[in-house]
Amino acid sequence: MIWKSNTHEFTATVCQRTGAPCPALAQMARALTQAISTAGRVTTSGFQVEGSSELSHCPEGCVARFRAQSNQIRVFCGTDPEIAADLLDDYANMMFGTEPVSLPSSVLATPPCAMLEASVLTQHSDVRLSPQACI
Repeated sequence: MIWKSNTHEFTATVCQRTGAPCPALAQMARALTQAISTAGRVTTSGFQVEGSSELSHCPEGCVARFRAQSNQIRVFCGTDPEIAADLLDDYANMMFGTEPVSLPSSVLATPPCAMLEASVLTQHSDVRLSPQACI
């Protein structure tokens, strides 16, 4: 699923548990883009935040890990907390096609049940589609 806001393009996978797009994941991504945008006014361009949060509106009770920077935000749902964030980023690069990457299948035995990437738009687009319209 792909949608745009005034400032970001969002790309999300379908949840492997429910078989549908995750509205809780989309809501978290919108909140993160707003938080990073607000923080950008008082931080340097290298500012980054990582963390995790329980998606309280997810019927499956999912925990989402995130890495947010001024130009890109990624959220990974249902991952093992022991998996390195860089390995998850490599997996996202492979899935979202941002960089050519190949991972041995044994490295990420259990992939995230859902993922989302939000990238800053370089030019503002008049085309906007809310995630609710895609769900």
